[in-house]
Parts: sequence; structure tokens; C-alpha cells
Amino acid sequence: MSENNTVRSSGTLQLINGKKFRGELVAGEQGAAFYAKGKKEPMAEWHYARMNRMDNIRRGGTTSQITVILKDDTRYVFELAQGLKLHSFMDKNWADKPVVVKTRGDILHEQAERLGQKIEVPKKHLITRRHPNRSIGGDIVIYLMLLIVAMAMFFPLFFMIGSALKPLDELLRIPPPIWPSHPTLDNFSDLFVTMGKSFVPFSRYLMNTIFVTVVGTFGHLVVAGMAAFVLAKYEFPGGRLFFGLVTTCLMFSGYVTGIPNYLIMSKLGMVDTYWSLILPAFCAPIGLFLMKQFMEGLPTALIEAATIDGASRFRVFWSIVMPNVKPAWLTMIIFSVQALWNNPATTLIYSEAKKPLVYAMNQIQGQTMTNIARTGETAAATMIITMVPILIFIFSQSRILETMASSGIKD
Repeated sequence: MSENNTVRSSGTLQLINGKKFRGELVAGEQGAAFYAKGKKEPMAEWHYARMNRMDNIRRGGTTSQITVILKDDTRYVFELAQGLKLHSFMDKNWADKPVVVKTRGDILHEQAERLGQKIEVPKKHLITRRHPNRSIGGDIVIYLMLLIVAMAMFFPLFFMIGSALKPLDELLRIPPPIWPSHPTLDNFSDLFVTMGKSFVPFSRYLMNTIFVTVVGTFGHLVVAGMAAFVLAKYEFPGGRLFFGLVTTCLMFSGYVTGIPNYLIMSKLGMVDTYWSLILPAFCAPIGLFLMKQFMEGLPTALIEAATIDGASRFRVFWSIVMPNVKPAWLTMIIFSVQALWNNPATTLIYSEAKKPLVYAMNQIQGQTMTNIARTGETAAATMIITMVPILIFIFSQSRILETMASSGIKD
């Protein structure tokens, strides 16, 4: 095969019997050939005139799977790094490819173009109905119900933001206004002044919470991801039993596991340390459940191809599996951040300098009962505690919905 005007791509060849070979596919103007690694003679070679069909499945980026079927029913399946480029090149030089079947609409359009007649294109509606068999009245009722539910769910958040911006006289008014007539940021400034006068500065509480949240979430991501990868793609004795135990643990809330958690941390000598909050976060069952269910939908052939190319198991996990299950671990991050950010840690940490931000905010809220002038500070503290998990959820809500919709689907 001439070196001029050829396209090359490294990858793997899979035969009908399932055997795979690493090498390089070279396509020219007349035909193509696959050379196994370390071999000078082609392992498979064909002229374009022998081809009966050629299919292409995009894997992501420029990587794709190309299936070549010859007229004698010989089949070659390739996983190529530059599959899109090579498929386009072979399709361009495949002169006697099968004729594409035309519909009557295509034929009428061609005749109209030859006669110079105007082709009427159907108008595209601005709103396309998903269920055309449902009446317009049914659509209106459903949308009204959704609007009412959305307003009912949004009202507490709207009222909380308004309370944080109300001056003290509007906070104590009965009935309280939904939105302040004269919005102010004095509640936030008073909150920071009060926190600045405490024994431990506000920045220390904030850094404690950020440190525990970041380290705990990252550890949970790595541990849950690796465990889910093994459970989803490898068979070993006790695997199903272990996943059954993890699923059972989803039924228990933090209040039930509080005492066992304290006893374990006490035996390990981790009480009154950051690890008493970080280490239990690594073992949260929700992350393992989501990741395992999502990884089961990944094609096993993708992992086998990477293994044939010489990638280690950790390289396959970190570079191939994790990028393809991004919706799952983004959802897991949201759940982990919400749990760690809102953890007051009153039963495991005693030192004031190691307390999280939620504990300090709760202390201010508790003082409202004895000092009514701090009602505005309480509203501001409530908004600060609540807004971080809500903002993370808002920016990643589409990923959460994708994970929930795909968690029960398998390849």
C-alpha cells in the first residue's frame, strides 16, 4: 500500500471468535489493512470493492468503533483512536457503496428542484407538544398543578431570604411581611461583629468546616468510586452479599448510627479530632450505591480495550471509568457536601477551636430566646447555613436528574 494519501490510526481489532489484537489500521485510496503490533505483514486486508457495509459508533472525542463487513460475510470490529477521521476517509473512497434508499418525499423534492418549483417546508412550531394525544385542557391542568407545587416549594426559600434582609421592626411585626419594605444588610454586618467578639474567630469556624467538607468529600469520592468499580465490573466471592449490606445501610439514619459511631471513634482515639468527622464520611453508603448502579451501564468492551492497550487497573478506573460516570459522582459530591456542611459535630468534637461553622451559627440562634435583638442575626445565620448546599444543587441539578434516571439501567 502506498504511503501517499493514507490515514493511520492505532487501536484494536476484534475477530468473530472474540480474539483481540493491538496494532494499526492503515487506509488508502484503494483499500485498507490492519497490521498487528510488531508484524510487518497485514493481519487483515481488503479492497473497497469487497466491502458490503461499514458502521461507525462514536465513543467520545475522535475515538470510535468501526465495523467493516465484507461481501463474503467477513466481519472486522475496530476500536480506533482516530476512528472518525479514518471512517470518513474510507467512506469517501468507497466508490461502489450501496445506494441509499430514497423516500417518496425525497424524490418529489428532487423533481421540484429540477422544475424550479418552490418547495414548501412545513412550519416549525415554537412549542412542540411531547404528548400530542393529550388534550390542550389536560396540558393546562398539568402545568397549573406543577406551577402550584413549584411555588409551594419555593416559598420557604423566598421567605428565608426576605427575613435575612428585613430590619428588626419588620421581623417583629405580626403578621410578618413576606418581603421587606426596606431591605438592609445590617443583619449580616451585626452577625460578623458578634462572631468577631467570640473566643474563636469566625474565620476559624469557617476554615474548620471547609477543611472537613473538602477532605471528607474527596475521600468519599475515591473510596466509593474504587469500591463501586470492583463491585460493578468484577466477580468475586461475597460481592453480592457485600452490596446487599451496603443497600441495607441506606435504611439507617445518622441518629441511629450516632452511638456506634461514637464508640468506634473512641476506641480509635479519634474523638475531638477532625478525623471523627472525616473518616465516617468515607464510608457513607449512598455514594457507593449511586456509583455502582451507574458503572454497571458502562460497556465492558471499553474497559477490555484499555486493558489490552496496556493500561493498569487504576489507570482504567481514573482515566476511563471516572470521566464516563461524571453525573454519578457529581450527585455524590452534592450529598456529601450537604451532610458535612450541616454537621454540628457536638457529640464528637469538644474543643471550641475545632468546632464547625454550623455549631457557631446554632449558638447565635439559641441566644435569640434571651436576646430578642439578635433575631436578625439568626435570620442571616440561617441563610448562610442553607444557601451553600442549595447553590451547589442548583448548579448541578441536571446531573442529579440524569443519575436518578440512569441508576437502574444496565447495558
